[in-house]
Amino acid sequence: MPRLLTPRPEVPVSLNRARWAVTLIFFLHGLLFANWSARLPELEQHYRIVHRELGQVLFCNAMGAWGAMPLASWLLPKFGSRRMTTIGAVLFCAFIPGLALLSTVGQLMGLFLVLGAATGLLDVAMNAQAIQVEERNHRPIMSSFHAAFSVGGMLGAGAGALGARLGISYASHLLSFSAVSVVLVALASTQLLPSAARPDMATAAENTPTGFRWPSRLVLGLGVVAFCCMLGEGAMADWSTIYLVQDTQASPALAPLGYAAFSLAMATGRILGDALTLRFGPRLLVVVGGLLALVGLLSLLLLPLTAVGIGGLFLIGLGLSTVVPTVFSAAGQQHDVAPGTALGIVSTIGYGGFLLGPPVIGWLADALTLRWALGVVAGLLVVLVGVGFTLQFVPRRSTTPLQPAFGR
Repeated sequence: MPRLLTPRPEVPVSLNRARWAVTLIFFLHGLLFANWSARLPELEQHYRIVHRELGQVLFCNAMGAWGAMPLASWLLPKFGSRRMTTIGAVLFCAFIPGLALLSTVGQLMGLFLVLGAATGLLDVAMNAQAIQVEERNHRPIMSSFHAAFSVGGMLGAGAGALGARLGISYASHLLSFSAVSVVLVALASTQLLPSAARPDMATAAENTPTGFRWPSRLVLGLGVVAFCCMLGEGAMADWSTIYLVQDTQASPALAPLGYAAFSLAMATGRILGDALTLRFGPRLLVVVGGLLALVGLLSLLLLPLTAVGIGGLFLIGLGLSTVVPTVFSAAGQQHDVAPGTALGIVSTIGYGGFLLGPPVIGWLADALTLRWALGVVAGLLVVLVGVGFTLQFVPRRSTTPLQPAFGR
């Protein structure tokens, strides 16, 4: 997430290695996530389940992650972000092959529950490690980590498309990627930074309101924007491939390219996000991004053609790419609530959309149609634009250190 920090003329070699190690962890997270989500139609066929049942399975994943995040935050000071990032990444990689190896839906739901817990643990820990690396670099680099996640998602979706086209079994596909990822995680873990004391935070805490306070209008508004954005991200990740197969008659080999286009746009937007925020300001970036995503989603729903759908997903990814980093940064810069408290509220509300949105889409798709269910996302994008337009973003300040917001 972008912020102003004092430039540093030289960066130690060990710190550069730590940055690349964290970048690799983010990349592998996106890569493996996209590999299993891009081939969800095959998961439905393998277990002979309908959209409603898939929604229940994804709900287990959401509950596992949401439940693990507070626990991970509590464990972080005890074990440090380096150890917890390693544990979370290894567990995440190890659980994924089981998605194609079980025999019953009940077993699949149980696996998704623990996979979600590993995801939540990894998400909190790797973002904490990223914040630590960014602080040592004395310049904004958080967006580059999240861009790496998006690049991993793009390549993972492309690998899913290639695997389907070549007829590689779901189990073999996931097992091979997971095995390689575990080895890379082990190598990266040796370069992560150990936990260190942060006396600057004690100084900042003395000058910042603490304790329970009802969130300000700005903080709640940022939470609403994050919720709408991250629900859209989750919906596109889990349902775009199924929509292209079902409603545009795309082949199983071609459909994952829609999510690849979405991930490419997310990565592109995040790479450019810091410069765009400085040039146009956070409010304009949120509003224009929401409008761009809305245009892409409406084209996807109103023109059921594969090429239009892939192009629409690209626009959605481009529009949503900078919204979450922008609102997280704004939460850390506002003056009404302690930055850590504000970021906690915004990220928790946002993750509610990312984790709970996809299973709710599944239930609505079974009750109505998938097209109507995704229409709900379009309505939330309208809310995002409206709320974002009314928010008065606080000017950036450089004297108060930024607290970590555990988000993608």
